[in-house]
Amino acid sequence: MTDSPPESATSPRESSGATESQKTVEPRSETVKTGSASRYWLELIPYPPGSTRSLWLFVNDDWRYLDNPDPDTQASVQNAFCECSGRLEVLVWYSGDTIRGLIVKTK
Repeated sequence: MTDSPPESATSPRESSGATESQKTVEPRSETVKTGSASRYWLELIPYPPGSTRSLWLFVNDDWRYLDNPDPDTQASVQNAFCECSGRLEVLVWYSGDTIRGLIVKTK
């Protein structure tokens, strides 16, 4: 009897037929930062032609983008800046210049 629990039967180390790429699975390390957006820019028509339409937010002294924002996200961000700028703010989670998530909340 051993003190350590047995490894899962699905572990790649136990699979004799597993290829090398199946044996090495490492999580991708990505730094995610947060900040409050102070400006926004919404591409109504993608530029250059053929590219993805994006929502751009100015966060921590640089522009960050969200590709293909849905209509509800667009409306919420626009309301936060245009109609309720004294009451709402846009908080952003980003990695590099790519937006990973955002919320519109009361100040």
